[in-house]
Amino acid sequence: MADRLLVRRRDMTTQSTQSVLINGFGVLFVILNSFGLGLRLPIGKMLAGAAAHWKIAVWALVINFVIIPLLFIGYLLTIASSIPGEIKVGFCVAALSAGMPFAPLIARLAKADVSIATTLLVVLTAATLIALPIGLPLAIDAVDANLKTSAWDVAWPLLLFLLLPVVLGCCFRLWWSDLTPELARWVVRVAILCLLFNLNFTLVAYWSQFVQTWGTASYIAALAGPFIGLGCGYLLVSTLRVKDVGVRHATEVTTAVRNIAPMLLMMIFPFAADPMVTVSITILNTIGLVIVVLFVLMWRHAASPSAATHATTSQPATEGLPTPRSPTGRHASHSEADGL
Repeated sequence: MADRLLVRRRDMTTQSTQSVLINGFGVLFVILNSFGLGLRLPIGKMLAGAAAHWKIAVWALVINFVIIPLLFIGYLLTIASSIPGEIKVGFCVAALSAGMPFAPLIARLAKADVSIATTLLVVLTAATLIALPIGLPLAIDAVDANLKTSAWDVAWPLLLFLLLPVVLGCCFRLWWSDLTPELARWVVRVAILCLLFNLNFTLVAYWSQFVQTWGTASYIAALAGPFIGLGCGYLLVSTLRVKDVGVRHATEVTTAVRNIAPMLLMMIFPFAADPMVTVSITILNTIGLVIVVLFVLMWRHAASPSAATHATTSQPATEGLPTPRSPTGRHASHSEADGL
C-alpha cells in the first residue's frame, strides 16, 4: 500500500512538473513572439500596405472569421461528427484563431511578398482578439461539446499575454530604435526555442493521448484544416484577380495555417484541465505547418526556373551580333563608361 502511494505521488509530481514546463514555455513563446512582432512592426508601412491592398485585407477578414469557421463547424457536425468533444473544442479554437505568427518568415521562404504577409498577420491577429472571445463559446455550443467557457475567460489571456507585449514592443521600437534590430533577432530566436520546448514536453506528457486519438479519425480531420485554409486563400486571390504571384502566395500562406499564439493561451488557461484540447491543438498546428511548408517549398522550386527563364527571354534580340561601335571607332559601351 505504501509503495502504491509513493508511486502515485511520484506520478503526480512528474505530471505537475510537465504541466509547469508545457504551460511556462507556451506562455513565454506567446509573450516573446508578440513582443518581437511589436519590435519588427513598421506601423507607417503597415498602414500604407493595408490601404493599398484594402480589398485583400477585407476579404481576408471575411474568409478567416466567417467562411473558415463555418466550414470547420460544418465539417465537425457532418464528416467528423464521431470525434470526441474535447477535440472538437480544439478545432473550434483553431477556426477562430487567424494570423499565423510565422507568416512573414514562410512568405520569405516562398519568395512571396513579405510586407503583405506582415500586414495580413497584424490585421488578422487584431481581429482574433475580438472574434475569439465572442465566437468561441457559440462555436463550442454549436458542435455539442461537453465543455463550456465564457467570453471573459477567453479574452483576458489574449489581452494580457498577446496584446500588451505587442504594444510594449511598438513603444520600445519608438523609444530605443537603435537597439531594436539586434533585440528583435534574439527575441524571435528565443521565442522559437520556447515553442520547440513546448512541443517536445507536450509530446512526452501526452503521448498516450496522442496514440489514443489515432483511432478517432482526428488526424484525418486535422489534415482538412490546412487544405481548407489554402483553398480559401486561393479563392480569395482568384476572386480579386490578383496577378502578382508574390502577393498571391503571401495571402494563401497567411490564410492556410491558424494562429498558434491564441491557441496556446486557450489550452493553457480556459481548458487547462482538458488534455485532449491540448492534443488536438498540437496535432492541428503540427500537421498544418508541415503541409504549408511543403507547398511553400514547391512554390519556391517553381519560382526559381521561371526567374531563370524570364532572365533568358529578356536578353536583347541582337545577342550574338557584333557590339555597335561609336563614331570614334570604340565600342559604345566603352564610350558610355568614359562619360560616367
